[in-house]
Amino acid sequence: MTQMNGMPPASGFTVPPIPAVPPPAGATPIATPPAPVAPPAVAPAAPVTGPVYELPGRGGMITLEALPGQPAGETYAVTAALPQPDHGLGYVVAPAAGGVHVLAWIRDDMKVFATDHVLDDDAARDLDGRADVFFNAWDEDSDDETGSMRVRSVFAPERGVSFGEYERHGDNVQVLAGALDFGPYTRGSHALPVLLAASWLLTCRFPRLAGRTPGAGLGRIFDEFRTVTDAPVADAIDAIVWKGAVHADEAAPIDRFAARELIEAGAAALRPVSAREPLHYIIVGGTNLFWAVFNGAMATEDRHVVLAVESALNRFAAVQRAADAKDNDNGFVTSLSEAECYEAVRRRDHIWSQHMAHILDYTDVNNRFARINDAQAAAGGIWDTLTRFITIGESLVLPHRLEYRADVNTATGEMAVIFSAPDETQFQSSDWRDGHLVDVRAMRAAHAAAYALELAGLFAQMAFTAGPHVTSVTVTGYRGSLYKTEDPVLSLAFDRATFTAQVLPLYTNGAFDDPTLDDDPARVMPMLRPTSFALSFNARRGLDVITPLPVPQSLLANRTPLWADKRPLPPELGALLRADTASDLDILHDTGSIKGSEILDLRRDSETDTPVGTSIELESIIMQIEMNEQAPANEKPLYCENPTQRLLVSLVDDGPHNRYWKAPDALYNARVGLTHIYRDDGDYAAATAQAQAMERMAPTCASAYCEEAVVHADNDDYAAAARVLKFALTIAVVRDDVDFLYYRLAYALWQTGDRESAAACYALRTVKSASYEPSARREVAELCAELGWDGLPDREKAEARLREIGVPIAPQARAIDVLATSAMQLVDMGFPCAADAAVDILANSIEGDVLRFLRQCLRYGVLNADDVLKAERGEDAA
Repeated sequence: MTQMNGMPPASGFTVPPIPAVPPPAGATPIATPPAPVAPPAVAPAAPVTGPVYELPGRGGMITLEALPGQPAGETYAVTAALPQPDHGLGYVVAPAAGGVHVLAWIRDDMKVFATDHVLDDDAARDLDGRADVFFNAWDEDSDDETGSMRVRSVFAPERGVSFGEYERHGDNVQVLAGALDFGPYTRGSHALPVLLAASWLLTCRFPRLAGRTPGAGLGRIFDEFRTVTDAPVADAIDAIVWKGAVHADEAAPIDRFAARELIEAGAAALRPVSAREPLHYIIVGGTNLFWAVFNGAMATEDRHVVLAVESALNRFAAVQRAADAKDNDNGFVTSLSEAECYEAVRRRDHIWSQHMAHILDYTDVNNRFARINDAQAAAGGIWDTLTRFITIGESLVLPHRLEYRADVNTATGEMAVIFSAPDETQFQSSDWRDGHLVDVRAMRAAHAAAYALELAGLFAQMAFTAGPHVTSVTVTGYRGSLYKTEDPVLSLAFDRATFTAQVLPLYTNGAFDDPTLDDDPARVMPMLRPTSFALSFNARRGLDVITPLPVPQSLLANRTPLWADKRPLPPELGALLRADTASDLDILHDTGSIKGSEILDLRRDSETDTPVGTSIELESIIMQIEMNEQAPANEKPLYCENPTQRLLVSLVDDGPHNRYWKAPDALYNARVGLTHIYRDDGDYAAATAQAQAMERMAPTCASAYCEEAVVHADNDDYAAAARVLKFALTIAVVRDDVDFLYYRLAYALWQTGDRESAAACYALRTVKSASYEPSARREVAELCAELGWDGLPDREKAEARLREIGVPIAPQARAIDVLATSAMQLVDMGFPCAADAAVDILANSIEGDVLRFLRQCLRYGVLNADDVLKAERGEDAA
């Protein structure tokens, strides 16, 4: 179909042509999967075998009241009159002529073990780890004696299947919520052995008598979630399908619903995808939504599989919320019927009015990201607007994955947003209507289109709420990867006044909550009132690929690659950063006559085999560079490994009058090579001189100080190594740098005899994936053995110890203040490309993901990420 770009005519709003809406009966009924075989109201009686035990005297026996599913004519009891091991509460027994048959033993740690004979202590020890029923406290350290009631099952062999929640009161216990009918024990408080016995009969004995698997049709949805996040993802998904589809005749309604959703989402393809690419799912704190973690460069087809499964899991999450509301927040798989599962999803999918109300609640909320330590962003400025926008986005609980980036110019009032529009594969293939399942696959394209359009309206209001100066916003949706900005499918421009007056009321009064809009996205378009748009519907009423509306020029003006950005910095910012133009802040664009990479190649190929020849060549290169590439007058040579180090120079110089010239990468790399060669040759004085020359040209570079510290350590001068490393900690802000400095300092202090301070340094390490982690573990084990400690001190004690001896706690507050002030001012003054790396560092010191997403906005704006990276490298971004 033809793409439509345009403005609404004065006579009314026109939308692209769309196929006719199908009649209400358009959904095709599909065969209902086999319903579970209802367990018999009364389990068939079975002869009880095993020895008969005579109770001494009259015997103490508590007869249990009749339970649901109990075989006709049978009675059960609990007795403590028979010999039993220590910590026993008695046996579950069935009265017989001349005595009783033993069925199970109850222990005082709230566990029940099947047995047909009385036990001694040795026999009881053999049962450890084989409890059939066990009650586990939610929190062993809490005074709140509540917990989960579980049965051992093939469906959850490690932790068992939950069938209830209990609360204990001394020797009595009551059921707070149950996944099954406890009959006379559903309410009230009962003796602990009695309720344990009833639980064992209901979940173990009766199911076995009826030919069912213990644990089948029971459980908590949360436990299914934990499996998905903990186990290999393909195995976890297969287990849910196996439980709800392969064992459908025994499965609970919610288990069957979950299995069907995953099958229809194409979960069978997840295993080959996870074999090709690293993949796992997490549950995001705050929203409790599933989020797939995978390579952004994943093939589009594989991405659709991963996200379709993610959306199916989040429908399962909607069902859990509905179940929680019915069963004391336990979310049992028996709490809803299949029809109620579909209804829970339907309700979740049609609450646009609630989402809009949630966004509006943020209108006057204090922005905690506008102030970091002593740094303060301008109220209503770019930093404030973007962090408010992201804060709102991260708080929304929506049916499908929410990925987005934004850019804004508060001086012109223009904002642009791009987002990932869900593919039709992320929507349901079946629905429950008029008492049966119907096939709605033919409608998924329309459902995806309607959802994307309604979501675009939310993004518009997020922009207007976040930015009081924002007067217009362009919202563009991409069906594929947002990183690649592939397959744009809608692009809408909104005016604040029009949206506020005509569109916002439709959201708040529930007009967008109408489920019939799902099948007819053409009805959504006029409701949104965009000032211009690019949109094309296809024959299935889905969205075709379009050419998006242009990005406002005022946003592109701030997107010049840093190395080419000759715009002057405002005086206050220039004084802080010791720079006059934006390009003065660039450290990545290597313009030297000899490239840094050439020196790395030389060292890799020759440093080990021909050190003498390599040292001569490196010295010659240094001489050549110093002769031919001099710093301009009144500027100091400066080398930085990463952009954040360039922003920190005010920590190490003598005032705002200083200006810096980007020293060639080759000069620094050559000195590193000479340091290594001289050190390996035992010429520690020459190696130290080279390392200190590196420090002078790279005063905010932690690795320069590490080079000198290693020279001292090789020379067994660990006190000197410790002195250098302590200073390096005053300027280190990158997590990997801080971690490595503490690692090296720990060993240096250990060798000087200060073992407790060494242990404190080891305790402050946080990067457990570092290449030196195995060595660190061995060192920690040896050090703790010397100290006679079981482990390292906690962070609070470690920091207190290091402060006592004058070791900085990195990153230092002063360094973070400089970074935050620099980043905020750069962003607010229109230099986002110079601030993204600093924001990445700040994100490590602040809870939540807002600053991590802000970094993506600063780095790429609403542009194609590959194009941005090419521009940074000075390549043509064709």
